This record gives sequence, structure tokens and C-alpha cells, in this order.
Amino acid sequence: MGFDELDYRRAAARLDLPIPHVKAMSAVESSGETFWDLNGRQVVPVRFEAHWFGKLTGYRFNASHPGLSCVDWTPSLAARTRAGAWDQVERARALDRDAADAASSWGAFQVMGFHWRGLRYDSVRAFVFSMSSHGDDGQMDAFVRFVEADPALHRALRLGQWEVVEELYNGGGFGGAYAQKLRAAVAVYGGIGAPAMPRVMRLGDRGADVAALQVALGIAADGAFGPATDAAVRRVQAARALLVDGMVGAMTRSVLGL
Repeated sequence: MGFDELDYRRAAARLDLPIPHVKAMSAVESSGETFWDLNGRQVVPVRFEAHWFGKLTGYRFNASHPGLSCVDWTPSLAARTRAGAWDQVERARALDRDAADAASSWGAFQVMGFHWRGLRYDSVRAFVFSMSSHGDDGQMDAFVRFVEADPALHRALRLGQWEVVEELYNGGGFGGAYAQKLRAAVAVYGGIGAPAMPRVMRLGDRGADVAALQVALGIAADGAFGPATDAAVRRVQAARALLVDGMVGAMTRSVLGL
């Protein structure tokens, strides 16, 4: 599932932003996906951060649950699958529900739960509930609130100052790579007749875009996304510390130069 054109127009109008800028943020953060399908169950995209869980719980679970709680950001602890991401959240919730929710980023725009108070939610649980309420609207509303709460970020998004957006939205540390992804996404969505959102390629897909993907992967380009293409995509995702799900969205496209 993903946002439709009206969702983007409403958010852009409320924030007085160019529509392509809102689309670019969604594409780079989550390929525009608002819900994941886990064995027939629709769940909100989520990413658990062990170092934030450690900080929010006073590090009291570091020794007993080193896979869920730590002092410093540790990339190796990040889940590699969607099911794994939700499993981390659920296991952390069993230890401290509110801290687990606050230590996770939620929705298509990956807003951290610990921002709930500054975004004018009644509680972190109310924030998390909003992610799945009213279809996609809760996720877009959280993004709008996040931008409204930071005038400097709001201005940078309006003007297309992507290095500033990188620093303020994601905390920096990307050396301009995140900014470049945003700039490239804006170029895609900004042209007349540009697609609302490039499709997320996955097992079973066919087409010229699949053939281009296969060329980038260095495998036989027959335009059919079969098991060999899926395996090649997963190898790239694992090597670049991306979510290993075999699905080619904005992040995987970017590392492949697509």
C-alpha cells in the first residue's frame, strides 16, 4: 500500500511545499510504502533502534538482552527483514512497552516514537496508534506535524536545501549521500508527466525496469524478476546494510545507480 496523489497534494498544501519534495521524502524513507504485508497481516513499517531503547530504559537490559539494548548505535543489530523488524519491537515491548515504541521509527516517513510529545500526541501509544488509523492519513499527518515543529527543516524542505534536510531530518552522518538521494528523487517527480511513484520491483515482476535492474546487478537481463534476480538483490542489500527483503525500492535503486 502507498499514498495516492491526493495525499501528497494535501500535505504539500498544508506545508506550502512543492509536491515533488513531499514525494521525495516518502520515496527515500520507505519507497512510499505505508503498510507491509506480513503473512496476510497489514502492519506499519517500523525500525527498532537498540541504542535508543537502551537510553530510554537506563541501559538496564544491556546485559540480559544485548540484541535489543546497547549504548551506541550498532548497525549489526538492525533487523534484516520486515518480520525481523517487527519481532524486535514485540520482544522489546515485552520488556518495556512505551520505551520500545519510543525507540522505534514508524510509518512511511520513519518518524521516531520519542518525538510524540513535541508532535502534540497525548502519549507514545497514541502516536503509534495514529500510524495505522484512518488508512494512510495518520502517517502523513505525523510527517506534517514533524515538519511544522521544526521551522529550519520546514524552510529547507521548501527551498530544496537537501544537505540541511539531511542534517535536521536524519541527524547527519551520511556525508551528503542522503541529500543526493533526495535530490535525485525530486528530479524524478518534478518533471511534467513524471510518475507519481516508481513501482517497487519484486519477485514475479516483468518489464523494462526489471531488465535495467538485472543489468545493474550484472546478471542475465531477461526482464523477468525470478529467483536468481531475487537472490542477487538480497546479496546487494546485505552487503550495503539495507533491509534484506528482495524488494527494490528507492534505497536499493540508489545503491545500484538506478
